[in-house]
Amino acid sequence: MHFAHALHRISTNVRFLTGSLLLPEYAAALAERLFLTPPAPKLPQSTFFDFLNAHASFVEYRGRNLATWRWGPLDAPAVLLAHGWGGYAAQMRGFVPRLLQAGLRVVAYDQPAHGLSEGKLTGLPDFARALAAVAAHHGNVRHVITHSLGGAALAIAVSRGMNLQGAVLISPPSDLVGYSRRFARWYWIPEPLRRAMQATIEERFNMRWSDIEIARLAPQLKTPALVIHDHSDNFVPWKQGAALARAWPGARLLSTVGLGHGRILESDITLRAAAHFIAGKSAVAGPAAPELPHPAPLY
Repeated sequence: MHFAHALHRISTNVRFLTGSLLLPEYAAALAERLFLTPPAPKLPQSTFFDFLNAHASFVEYRGRNLATWRWGPLDAPAVLLAHGWGGYAAQMRGFVPRLLQAGLRVVAYDQPAHGLSEGKLTGLPDFARALAAVAAHHGNVRHVITHSLGGAALAIAVSRGMNLQGAVLISPPSDLVGYSRRFARWYWIPEPLRRAMQATIEERFNMRWSDIEIARLAPQLKTPALVIHDHSDNFVPWKQGAALARAWPGARLLSTVGLGHGRILESDITLRAAAHFIAGKSAVAGPAAPELPHPAPLY
């Protein structure tokens, strides 16, 4: 860890500890702001060139402009690419050539408060609403490919009626409260303050966290889904993606090794599996959970 970053974190931690004792409302607001502020991505120099052959535009979303890019003919069915927390649209660029070759239109976008999109604060409910807004704007979106928190956002959007023919979720989280608790431990935030932070976030987005717990949403989802997750993922553990795949009826799970959380987007294994699944070749991965006869017998 860089020394200046470590010093800043320690300073922030001390502010939380003292604030939680002396000014709990201020400390909760500070924690909320930190939780909803995405990290600035380290964009590679090649990012600009990734979009030279794309049609760029902005989609207005809740008073903010979201940057979007489109490839392929307007009348073709579309695949939407949604990156994760702290990411950017160019991370998903590897999927574009294979999808165009299949005769599909491809749309990518920067999430709220990410990349070229406007905003300073955002969160999972915002991700879900933005995903639905971009899909509605571009129209005829048949499939969505997501990374990390984009997968959780997709699950929420589908649970709210987004109609898709297929979904590919790469490295998706399924334990959101667990993530908030890891965040709290990182910043020395006491549990009462974490709960206060959660309450302020619920008020901001007009949504209870229990309503967006992926484990509760997944069993309702009917969209055919493929989950791709790496056993070496140190950011979102493999077991979270596997749990989501098992809870999502009929979902398939493809596990990789040695790709981690970011490089999995560049792997030919991932790119080929996603394109094959969207083309209807479900044999690219095995079922995440065994199919039960309906109605399931009592044992």
